[in-house]
Amino acid sequence: MNTDLYKINLKSLRDGEHEFTYLLDSAYFEAVEGSFILDGEVDAEVRVLKRGDLYQLNILVDGYVVVSCDRCLGELEEDVYSERDLVVKFGSEYREESDEVLVVPAQEGVLDLSWMLYEDVVLSLPMQRMHPEGECDSEMTARYASMSSSVAAPEADGVERDDDGVDLRWAALKKLKES
Repeated sequence: MNTDLYKINLKSLRDGEHEFTYLLDSAYFEAVEGSFILDGEVDAEVRVLKRGDLYQLNILVDGYVVVSCDRCLGELEEDVYSERDLVVKFGSEYREESDEVLVVPAQEGVLDLSWMLYEDVVLSLPMQRMHPEGECDSEMTARYASMSSSVAAPEADGVERDDDGVDLRWAALKKLKES
């Protein structure tokens, strides 16, 4: 990812308010190493208020991303929204003093937002990402149902099952659980 697009040279800013806008799209999410976000369109707005060597940031992300459904693995569009305040100051080395205070090396004077914006998007997603009931991929739902121990349909997948519908290959484990 070309992180230069998401860098703010804090030392070059004059006292006062500054605004930066970014579009986090499919190219952005593809470039983030290890990203589970398949696609999206998120507007990111960063307001910086500079007072001397102290920078107050307000970071707002708003839009949608496409992720995999936890239930059927199909594509799922999730709305994202996050707003947070951050104070940035200069120090000898990069350090996060808390969730709200960040120290940037004074020699560099540059704040790289590329990972922070991604984190804000990810943290605004729900823990479980699933289609509403009945909207999952029907083929995947059928496969899941055929493998589920709660479904007694031996003819569905050709697997032998006991009276409770449990795959006989797992029956021994079920007996251990009941003991």
